[in-house]
Amino acid sequence: MAPFFSILPALSFLALLPIVMSRDKIPLKSSLSVDDYQNDVLQSADGTFSCGFLTIYSNAFAFSIWYTNSKNKTVVWTANRGRPVHAKRSVVTLQKDGAMVLKDYDGTVVWQSDSNSIDVQYAQLLDTGNLVMKNSSGKVVWQSFDSPTDTLLPTQKITAATKLVSTTGLYVPGHYTFHFTDSSILSLMYDDADVHEIYWPDPDRGEYGNKRNRYNNTRMGFLDDNGDFVSSDFADQQPFSASDKGSGIKRRLTLDHDGNLRLYSLSNGEWLVSWVAISQPCNIHGLCGPNGICHYSPTPTCSCPPGYEMNSHGNWSQGCKAIVDISCSVAKVQFKFVHLPDTDFWGSDQQVVKPVSWQACMDICRSDCNCKGFQYLKGEGTCFPKSFLFNGRAYPSHFVSPRNMYLKIPISMNISGMPVSQSNVLDSRKHSLNCDQMDEKTRELFPDVHKTSQGETRWFYLFGFAGAIFILEVFFIGFAWFFVSRWDLDALEIQAVEQGYKVMASNFRRYNYKELAKATRKFKCELGRGGSGIVYKGTLDDGRVVAVKMLENVRQCEEEFQAELRIIGKINHMNLVRIWGFCSENSHRMLVTEYIENGSLANILFNENILLEWRQRFNIAVGVAKGLAYLHHECLEWVIHCDVKPENILLDGNFEPKIADFGLAKLLNRRGSNQNVSRVRGTIGYIAPEWISSLQITAKVDVYSYGVVLLELVSGKRVLDLATSANEEVHVVLRRLVKMFANNLSGNEPSWIAEFVDCRLSGQFNYTQVRTMITLAVACLDEERSKRPTMESIVQLLLLVDESCSSNVLCPEMPTRWTTGHAKANASFCIHSL
Repeated sequence: MAPFFSILPALSFLALLPIVMSRDKIPLKSSLSVDDYQNDVLQSADGTFSCGFLTIYSNAFAFSIWYTNSKNKTVVWTANRGRPVHAKRSVVTLQKDGAMVLKDYDGTVVWQSDSNSIDVQYAQLLDTGNLVMKNSSGKVVWQSFDSPTDTLLPTQKITAATKLVSTTGLYVPGHYTFHFTDSSILSLMYDDADVHEIYWPDPDRGEYGNKRNRYNNTRMGFLDDNGDFVSSDFADQQPFSASDKGSGIKRRLTLDHDGNLRLYSLSNGEWLVSWVAISQPCNIHGLCGPNGICHYSPTPTCSCPPGYEMNSHGNWSQGCKAIVDISCSVAKVQFKFVHLPDTDFWGSDQQVVKPVSWQACMDICRSDCNCKGFQYLKGEGTCFPKSFLFNGRAYPSHFVSPRNMYLKIPISMNISGMPVSQSNVLDSRKHSLNCDQMDEKTRELFPDVHKTSQGETRWFYLFGFAGAIFILEVFFIGFAWFFVSRWDLDALEIQAVEQGYKVMASNFRRYNYKELAKATRKFKCELGRGGSGIVYKGTLDDGRVVAVKMLENVRQCEEEFQAELRIIGKINHMNLVRIWGFCSENSHRMLVTEYIENGSLANILFNENILLEWRQRFNIAVGVAKGLAYLHHECLEWVIHCDVKPENILLDGNFEPKIADFGLAKLLNRRGSNQNVSRVRGTIGYIAPEWISSLQITAKVDVYSYGVVLLELVSGKRVLDLATSANEEVHVVLRRLVKMFANNLSGNEPSWIAEFVDCRLSGQFNYTQVRTMITLAVACLDEERSKRPTMESIVQLLLLVDESCSSNVLCPEMPTRWTTGHAKANASFCIHSL
């Protein structure tokens, strides 16, 4: 009997095999569920590819296909790129009508197969990595190969109807595409709202120089099993081949996020580059964003030219911005030009002028306020004025055809000692230009004087006399109207006084454009700029110094805009920037707020030349918490800020914090109401994980951002700067920090706290307050939003710690449980009126 009992476990295991083994098909009316995403997957018969739900972020999933045995599950196709689904109850189903449908947790259809679904019987993942749907005859009626994302697999074709689109770090489609152009040339293109440029094959060489055939109607390319990529436009029919050419190797052709097209080969679970389209990455258009310059030092590096600064910290795709506004709408200033040797901004020419002298070329750019700079070729005398600084490159000094760029900057800007663009080292500094519209010359048109006969002369005098009488009548009528209108002026003055009392009572009024243009001296003094618009300093007629924000992308009509602003105008708290009024005139939409003299927390906290004492930092943490708690729980119209960061925290003369830009989320056009990752309002590094899921946005997004600000107040550094490598994503950094802090807080070793605190404080800080702020940050940064504290509980704890420590008594330990808040925090978007 012993042998019989010994084989029972084996038989039991075999009985379970059909349940735990992977399948390659989804029968009709069957599903894959995100709730069991690790086990509920399809796998190709040979095990090379898997298909199912793949986590791309905390609680966010995509329905994807990936290489099974590669590290980090290399994705080759995604159905819902840019629109992830939630971690619970999301499902993809092959419905009884033959359509494959991906639904989010609430039943919303996120993606659906585009096919003739008649007689569909099942979906199958093939050994090629192709997900297909077949009918009862075994014929393919839909396949994932017909809708590639950023990757082409062996035997998969790219045609006139398909293209590859790069993926950004936030798992959304990027600006780079790989497709056939109208002239049938397979090309790499930078495709944005403002720029559409081909950068491969080399646009300077032309199709024939690149050995391409124009106007071949076949338009088909594919990667074969041997590692050869062939295309119908290759003139000599010579393919691009992998360096390890041969069969039996798993490969993929991917358009990477940096815009380069690479062929990868899989070796021992690692992907090795076996062919690359562009060997010099600085030739990729838009790599360093608008105004950015790509150079080698010795690896490809992005920098800003003199007079410019990085537009978004840690994100070069947004390039650089001028420190001083250079648009034609600002007041005219004097300019000078800074020489950037061996540098060019390719493809941004306003015009080509030749042959002209260098001085004439400079005068052309100087006289045109749209000109940002010019390139001049001395030998040829060719002038290239630039209206848009894009595709900046610093060439090696031994370049055969030297390119010299002359950048337009205000004469008041000091650039002495500032390194200029070089291919070795490039410094990122300020740049600006200012220009005004040139006055156009007008010509007065006079009637011709003709010789007349004597009869014609009589008629001339008659009409002249009648005209003089008419002019006198108009004069007397106007004079009489002036005196009569004076009798009604008292009534108008009374009405104006009554309106003034209304304005004083509400402390909120409407300004006209002329008033604000006068207050800001035609918008000369720029305080800063951000995603919502440019801020100018001004002085009203009553002597108040104000900040005037010129809003961009306002989506409402005038009535809705005013209604929303009146809601915001009622909000009043000592830790919120006071809004005095607004302007809504023609296309102009502006906010008038109090002026905060010390500027943003970012400009002070991250400035090496300014030191915030610990007491000031703790007070800032308390003040910001109070302001957010008021927005979330106390004011009549509950508001979610949606963009809490040091740039939106201003400091007054006593370094008291005041939160700015609250209530703008509903005013500004964010391209729709769906909270997709591609439409995130917040700033990378401060946005909560639920931004990229389909969950509704609640007050807990502000709590998450506040946690990031707490860490930055303690460390004196941006969280982005705490990454161990330049390619490390910020949410990975935060997850690692939170895990480390949670482990350290549970121990008794206090030395790690001193190591994390800003070293510029030289140990002058309150240990209990620091520990409290770090513990709060850990709670605020919890990926499950229901576990994050409310701003009310945060304020209570900070005040309790502050009072206890000020009284020289033992500071209390952190509570282990938090209240989560209820209806007030559950607004459907960033402003919710009850």
